[in-house]
Amino acid sequence: MITGKVLGVYASVGHLLPAEQAEWYRKAAGEWGIDTFEIPILAGVPLASEIVDVLIEVDASLVVTLVAQWATVGQKSPAYGLSSVEESFRQIAILDACAVAQQCQSLSERGIHIRHMVLHTGQRCGETISHAIAFYRSLVDLRQLVTDVMPDCRLAVEVTDSLPSNHPTPFPAAKKAALTLTSLIQTVTSVNQKNVSSYSIPLIVNWGRLLVNGTPPLSGIEQILMSDVHLAGVILSGAGASEDGFLDSHNSHLDPNSGFSTADAASCVTVLESSEEPIFLGMKCSNKKGDEQLLVAEVMAAQAELLNQIN
Repeated sequence: MITGKVLGVYASVGHLLPAEQAEWYRKAAGEWGIDTFEIPILAGVPLASEIVDVLIEVDASLVVTLVAQWATVGQKSPAYGLSSVEESFRQIAILDACAVAQQCQSLSERGIHIRHMVLHTGQRCGETISHAIAFYRSLVDLRQLVTDVMPDCRLAVEVTDSLPSNHPTPFPAAKKAALTLTSLIQTVTSVNQKNVSSYSIPLIVNWGRLLVNGTPPLSGIEQILMSDVHLAGVILSGAGASEDGFLDSHNSHLDPNSGFSTADAASCVTVLESSEEPIFLGMKCSNKKGDEQLLVAEVMAAQAELLNQIN
């Protein structure tokens, strides 16, 4: 069952000045009734004070994603990540995740509810079993560390594409994950069995990032729902079309070539409503439409309208 709406405002407004971005958060809460937001936080880079002030004002909740952290550092250091087979890079990724957790703790102390910290494997640089073992160790350690500083926050893991390293689409437009969805489910299941007294780590799906794999996103969602791992939420968006397949650029349903439509949203809702477990439904779309750039107001309004129609 669907139990909430989440909006990734930053994907549409991130190029604006902080004060202008803040106004879109205020509008989302005040006019569209959406007060839970997906937002990236990078290690050592605090959120702009203008945005923080508005999040406090509207009593916001956050789904904090660290995928941008892995993508940013990963462009310089491909071995970096929580599933890295090189221990030094895995430890650096853990330290960065802890730094983000400290920022989240500070936001929480100011009245902003941190619903999830969303983690990610990092790129493939070795064998599947080695990546799975490394990611398992990272999740076990971070679950306890985050629980110690933010008892109400839950770690989650985002599913991203797992195209092979020889695919022509370059990182970070593709090839983000070291583990396939099946391997990820197996790894997270093992983590959740490690300490049954703790909470179970769920998965979060980004529709557009599953499109990059070249497989129907709905089949991935159904695979998770039939597994032993809880699906905490789905973030809807499309992707960018190219000769080599889709690119991770979060194109909206306003782009007819994005691989995502209002009909896809309706199909997703039908599947999620069949589940007895609580699942949030969100959107995170950029202003891209092929080679064009849509207006911020157009994309933001379209996302809010669709979210409010399907929830």
